[in-house]
Amino acid sequence: MKKLLQVGVILITANYGYSQDGSLDSSFGTGGKVVTSINSGADIAYAVALQNDGKIVVAGMTTNSSTGKDFACLRYNSDGTLDTSFGTNGIVTNDVQIGSDDVAHSMVIQSDGKIILAGYSDDGSNKNAALIRLNTDGSLDSSFGTSGKVLTDFMTNRADEIKTVKIHALTGNIVVGGTSAQTSTNSRAIIARYTPAGILDTTFNTTGILLLDDASGSGTYFNVIEDLAIRSNGRISAIGWINQQGLQWSSNYYGCRVNSNGTMDTSFSSDGYIVTNGGFNGDDKAFSIILNADDSILYSGGGHLTTLQYDYFLGLYNASGSTAAGQAFFDYGSLLRDIAYGMGIDSTGKVVLAGSSVATNLNSTFGVARVNANYTVDNTFGTSGKVTTTFGTNVRNEAFDMVIQTDDKIIAVGYTGNDIALARYNGNTLSTGEFDLNYKITLYPNPTKEVVNIDLQNNLSDQEEFKIFDINGRTILNGKVSNGLNQINVESLAKGLYIFNLGNINQKFIKE
Repeated sequence: MKKLLQVGVILITANYGYSQDGSLDSSFGTGGKVVTSINSGADIAYAVALQNDGKIVVAGMTTNSSTGKDFACLRYNSDGTLDTSFGTNGIVTNDVQIGSDDVAHSMVIQSDGKIILAGYSDDGSNKNAALIRLNTDGSLDSSFGTSGKVLTDFMTNRADEIKTVKIHALTGNIVVGGTSAQTSTNSRAIIARYTPAGILDTTFNTTGILLLDDASGSGTYFNVIEDLAIRSNGRISAIGWINQQGLQWSSNYYGCRVNSNGTMDTSFSSDGYIVTNGGFNGDDKAFSIILNADDSILYSGGGHLTTLQYDYFLGLYNASGSTAAGQAFFDYGSLLRDIAYGMGIDSTGKVVLAGSSVATNLNSTFGVARVNANYTVDNTFGTSGKVTTTFGTNVRNEAFDMVIQTDDKIIAVGYTGNDIALARYNGNTLSTGEFDLNYKITLYPNPTKEVVNIDLQNNLSDQEEFKIFDINGRTILNGKVSNGLNQINVESLAKGLYIFNLGNINQKFIKE
């Protein structure tokens, strides 16, 4: 598979009006919100991703009176209108097996623009892990699996489902994480790898499937992988949660690291696993992961931290598999449950969390929060670092995923009532008069291995200082750039995500 070369271009002009960070973006949909109804039953968005052209792809499920629950995929233009060149008026639904209940929990866009949806398909007698691949127009890709679909029975007579899907950029292999359940209180966490054609990759743990457990190997737990990340060398880091059988409120954060051949990486916590109890001995679950350049693992979710209230949580594992110092949590004031399902890092290194806040009467809102790189609350975002959003008169509103655009605007997706819901928020806004020049910067190649080219076009009369930050906000490199083409050697940097900074301009790039 060819790797897509991304070129980042930033054009910034003098701006004499601004919006508060965390405010709804009025240029998106209606007042920053979009609501889409597919069928009369429940429609839910569980995943969101951005195409290179800025279009927004959303995946989840729709409920059809004839076929039950079906995979759903929608594509929106950058202004929030449905892209009518995709599927039928911007919408694709798929009944994976005739009459089956099908739910897409996750999605990934390949470098060629094809879209993979992942979740489960339950025909009433067997619940299988399910993948489908769509062409760029929304049609099924017949070169993938059987007529565009792949069904996998991870363990015989188990209920199997995929919670997350990622692409290994160098090989095009498809890596999934999820669970295989025997009963309502007993399941094994799963990591599996497929070839780009949708065939289980037998170079991974000989079968393509790795069954995970806690370090005891007892198999008496409910264990789920919710998210994973892949290094360029193929090594997989994953997070989720583990719950001891029969104990409703005893789940703990769960992390692991797996070598590219499917064996456990014993340099991580001595056996490849780590289980962490939250601050108040209660129902702790991790749903999202970001892998830092130094191989440390940033993870988020929710748990009972200091009281019986369930709050957003952000934590960190060191590269060695130990728990790192520093954590953050957000309480939205609900008396029942605040939980972060999605996470991202903006161009300044700040961490954004998105999820829901559910009150005792089961009324719920979208919740988006932002944290500084040092785990302190970012009080420049919303009110005390957080915002909530509802849609019309609906009292049930939950966000299950989010993505950050190159301009740092934040898109959260989920549902409102029985419909799919999206909201876009302003990210890092700039105050009046911060620019008295027109800047145009082109950064390439992205990703890069050795050199970043910075093409700077403006009317600078002298050199300007640049900095390169890691995602924790630490300055890794600095120097001077001037008008025209500048080359910065980044060969010595560890692999990972970095931020190029020039004055008030920030641009992300990936070092491979």
